[in-house]
Amino acid sequence: MRLIRFLLKFVFICNLCFIIGEILRITAYNHNWDGLVKHVLVLGVGIAFPTNFLLSIIVGVLLLIRKIEWKSLPPWVYLSNLAILIVQLIVSF
Repeated sequence: MRLIRFLLKFVFICNLCFIIGEILRITAYNHNWDGLVKHVLVLGVGIAFPTNFLLSIIVGVLLLIRKIEWKSLPPWVYLSNLAILIVQLIVSF
């Protein structure tokens, strides 16, 4: 259970990096923060979508078969990850 809670929070941070990366993509960027932006883009573009997709499916299945309880998860993190997953699907495809 602690691993799933940790992974939900990690994916949430990756999703925030995805949002920052998308904002950087559509705005004018002056390359002052290149070192930080490289890490944000790796987490946001490379890691966020696959881990968010897999973890959302795994947690959804575990909730359906009642292996984990809803109140033991941070529900706002899971729901926000699902909302960002929808945005990622729209942006990617």
